[in-house]
Amino acid sequence: MAKFKFSLDALLRVKQLKKKQTEGEYAKAQRELDMQRAVLSKLIDEYRSLTSDMRQLTAKGTTARHMKLYASYSGLLQKRIKFQEQVVAEASNNLDSIKVRLIGLVREVNVLSEMKERQYYQYLLETEKRHQKVVDEYAGYKIYRQGGQINGKE
Repeated sequence: MAKFKFSLDALLRVKQLKKKQTEGEYAKAQRELDMQRAVLSKLIDEYRSLTSDMRQLTAKGTTARHMKLYASYSGLLQKRIKFQEQVVAEASNNLDSIKVRLIGLVREVNVLSEMKERQYYQYLLETEKRHQKVVDEYAGYKIYRQGGQINGKE
């Protein structure tokens, strides 16, 4: 008897492999996004700390030199924050594109898996029909042989 063989098994295995690779890419992109968000958060915290420190210095009195240093450093932090926001946005877009690819692959794998299950069910039905046919033929032959022997005919 022939074993079950899914006609699109090679395609299913390729899609499953691509899905697994894309899941790895997604996890890597998620880690990258988390890391970039952490960098942005640190920059924002540093900027808030700087503005808080500057408020305290201005309340106590400060020099023009300190104000110039504050303005320079503050401007630099603002530029770094804007740049980091762009990096976070790019990482987020990358994650979203990988997510879209992953969802498509999951759907394709699910469709192929369902097709495989249906083909396997059909295979089982056909196997059962063939088995039942053999049993019926054997039973008919047995009845014929026994009937012939009982009546004395061969």
